[in-house]
Order: sequence, then C-alpha cells, then structure tokens
Amino acid sequence: MAGYTWMAHTKTSYPVQWAAGLLSCLFSGKKITVPENVVLTSFHGDGYRGNTRIIFEKLCGHPELKPVWLSRNPKLVRQLKDQFGDNRAFLTHSMSGIRALRGSGAVFLTHGTSDYPFMRLPRHALVIQTYHGLPTKRGEYLRPRSDRPPGFLHRLILEYRFRPITHFLSSSPLVSRLFSSRFNIPPEKFLEFGYPAYDSLVHPHRPARPLARFWPDAPEAQKLILYAPTFRRRRQTRLFPFYDLDLEGIARWLEQNDALMALRAHPNEGLDVGRYLRIDPRFVSADQTMAEDAAELLPFTDVIISDYSSIYLEGLLTDTPAVFLPYDLANYERGLPLPYLQIAPGPVISSQKQFLDALGKAITRTDGFEEERRRVRDLYFSTVDGNATGRVIRFLEEQLLR
Repeated sequence: MAGYTWMAHTKTSYPVQWAAGLLSCLFSGKKITVPENVVLTSFHGDGYRGNTRIIFEKLCGHPELKPVWLSRNPKLVRQLKDQFGDNRAFLTHSMSGIRALRGSGAVFLTHGTSDYPFMRLPRHALVIQTYHGLPTKRGEYLRPRSDRPPGFLHRLILEYRFRPITHFLSSSPLVSRLFSSRFNIPPEKFLEFGYPAYDSLVHPHRPARPLARFWPDAPEAQKLILYAPTFRRRRQTRLFPFYDLDLEGIARWLEQNDALMALRAHPNEGLDVGRYLRIDPRFVSADQTMAEDAAELLPFTDVIISDYSSIYLEGLLTDTPAVFLPYDLANYERGLPLPYLQIAPGPVISSQKQFLDALGKAITRTDGFEEERRRVRDLYFSTVDGNATGRVIRFLEEQLLR
C-alpha cells in the first residue's frame, strides 16, 4: 500500500488475544463457509510486507476471490480499510477477524502460524506459507552446526508452527529441498511458482531521482550502496568489521564516487546506526520506518553489502553486484546449509582496503563476477518471468472456485 511504512504501534492487548484464540478453537472445526475468502497477514500479524502484501493487493481487483487482511495493528487496519474498503481488513482478534478466518478457503503466512498469534487456523482451508526470504541459513530442524534432530519440546513448538501448512511457495528445486529439510515439510507440498514480492524486480520501475525521494536531506547522488547484514541473537552485528577501519575514509570514497551508503540493520536486532549517520551525510538510514520492505530499494541499488542475509540473492534478479563481509563465518551462530563460497557470487572481504577496492569494481561493473551471479541466480530462481503472482492466483482459482 502506497504510503504505509513500519512503525511502533499499540497491539491488541494480550488478554483479548488469548480470549479470541479460545473462540477460534471453538470454530476451527467448522467447514468452509466462504471458499472464495482469502485471509492474509505478515510478520507475526504486525507487518504489511512481502509476498502476502503483493498477493493481497492483486486480489483486491479480482472479480470472485475476496481477500481479507488481518493484523494486530489498529492503525494499519484503518489505513487498509480507507484504501481498499471496510471489508478488506480487520483486527485479527476481533469478532470480524475470527469470522473471516474460520470460514476462509485459504490462509496465507510469512513466518508460520505465529502470524496469527494464539488463533486456531481453520482445518479445512488451504494454509499457504509464502515465507519472507530465501534459505541462506540453517534453523528449525536444520540445527546450527549439528545434524541431530531438535529436542522434544522444540519439536512440539515447530510442529505447532509448521504442521498446519498445506502448501509452501518456492522458487526452485534447491529452495524446495532446503526448506523441506529446514521445516520438515514433505517435498510434495512445495509450489515452485516463484515469489510474488520479486516480480517487480524482474521489470523494475525506476522513477526520476529515486534517491532524493527516499533521502531528501542527503547530498545529491547517482549511486546507492545498500549495506544489509543479517540478524545475530547472541552478539550484536559489527558493521564495517575491519582492523584498518577509517569511516572518514569511506565517507570520502562515497563523495568521490557520487554515492550514498544506506545502512539497514535487521529489524529484530535494533542496531543503532546513528553514530555512522553523524560522521557524514552520505551515510543514510534505510530502516523499517523508511522502507518496510527492503525489496523496495533494490531497483535503485548499485551494490549490495551483506554477510548471510538473502537480500543479495534477491539482488541477483536485478544483476546487482555484491560484496561480502562474513567476519564471523567460522563461528556464525546459525550455521549455513551450503558451503559459503558456493553461493556467494562476489568478493569476500576482511579489510577496508579490500572493501573500497571491491566497491570500486562493483560500482563500475568490472568486478568479474557476472558468470557467478548468473550461476547462483539459476540455482535459486528456476523461472525469471515476473509472473509469480499470476501463478499463485491461478492456483487459488483452481482450488477455491471449482
């Protein structure tokens, strides 16, 4: 939805969520009463982003299917009602939300059943996991640095979150295999349609002066470097992890190359980037308040800096060069499902001197990793036609309107 960005908000109170969850258990066994109803949400019921957002907005113009967005965020619900109509959005734990959920023909997720906190999903509906990124890290049943299965209590939690899923979106056989192992979901449940959130990257729209649109107070620039590391639970992420760090030197390089560097910390980490913004105005924030979904920035990005975040894979759809800073590769807490160099199509950097040299080659498209980017892109994306959303909707039509 144009104009909506993430912000702190007051959620539905937990006593109301628990009470609504009990009511949803009473209704969960009811048969589908409105098969054309499609219920969607994202980011634990708090966000408005990713694949489900794209599917929702496309379905709002559908002649038969009726999308409903559920959220714990009252402000978001009001905004969606204003833009798409009163029947298009409800608070998840309201009676309207319970009724929409219990009789729906399909329910969409991005993180698991936790997207509908405490709610029992309808037993007879399609439950479609769209997920929120590509598989570059281990987790869930793929335990960090271990092939042993999770403990009993952990398995119970994972079964609650993922066993109700009837279908799981994927973008390639490799992605299906990795997610199947990670979430213990049978291979036949995967739909290799591609991801709707990436359709716009295949044929991106580039408005005039896009950087000024996002950062009107920053110096004018022609190039954008997006620095988006992943989340670390045990230790805070180190930005610019160089022994020879000279932030003023990086700022001078940005000025000489007519570039901005957008710092986007992972939303779960709460990393304060303010100290970098105070050094030079060419360091800018790209946090959730500026753009809830990082994919919004990719059409304007000339270089991606990352470690294990899947954003560099999304950037392969725009053939965006990447520079890698995996400073804790030997002991990264999550572990990786594949050898790092097999899926990192760009230079792996350990010093600022190497960093600036790699940025210079990447920003001028002389880094020499073109073939590697194509190889890794083909591993993660079987079809690159920008029509994943259409395939998802055709599937819904086939399943719900028969």
